[in-house]
Amino acid sequence: MINLNETALLGIDVGFSKSRATTGIAWSNNGEFGAARTHSDWERRRQHIPASTRFSVIAIDGPLVPVGSDDSLDRLCERLFIRGTFQTRCKPGLSNHGYGKDLRRAAAETANQVLHLAEHNTGVSNAIRQDTFIIEAFPNAFLGVLLPEARFASPKAGKRKKFDWLYDHAVDSGVLADLFLSIEWKNAELITAVLDERDHEKRAAWICLLTAACAASGKAEVVGDNIGGWFWLSPQDQWAGWAREALKKNMLALA
Repeated sequence: MINLNETALLGIDVGFSKSRATTGIAWSNNGEFGAARTHSDWERRRQHIPASTRFSVIAIDGPLVPVGSDDSLDRLCERLFIRGTFQTRCKPGLSNHGYGKDLRRAAAETANQVLHLAEHNTGVSNAIRQDTFIIEAFPNAFLGVLLPEARFASPKAGKRKKFDWLYDHAVDSGVLADLFLSIEWKNAELITAVLDERDHEKRAAWICLLTAACAASGKAEVVGDNIGGWFWLSPQDQWAGWAREALKKNMLALA
């Protein structure tokens, strides 16, 4: 199995505010790692990425569609996660409407910014940029599908700041620590940093980095199609039973 400590990985939470630091960046390479909150322009983003590093996998939290796709493109991966049980637990926004279109454009811009940092790789299935391992992370679902159903019984489960609620419960329940074990990522300092993180943007970046690690390990669950792109999620053997059933039901309904 691939040694994740020796693999250069990059995770980016897309933020596109012109005035506030709403981008999160996390990286890992040769046992070293880091996370930062920064802005949307490349000049400031690049300061938080190790110089002269080519990354095996880059995971971006933002809707990534094939180059040249229309802004109104309806995506299967999004439709699968706005139905049924997912709707109240970890649904995405639709990226072909309103704010979603802005986020789609910001994600495309981010992918273009880091394209030169991606290792050339012709063996990647479901690549969103040809011959690279640049993929779409979806942190809410990445964490949400791991949580036992009982965690969603809390009256606060449907409130705002959903991602931080999911992150807190993933840490508290132990499923986030278990995920490191399942992909055999043995870096005690990194695990501690992820479990102890409190900053929203850095948290999102860490989950993007974990998405990249799952992809590099070959264990990620990939959901979507060639037309609209793909969500790369935590390994399905780590999913709670309700999440596996919900995805199966939604796939049948949309078939």
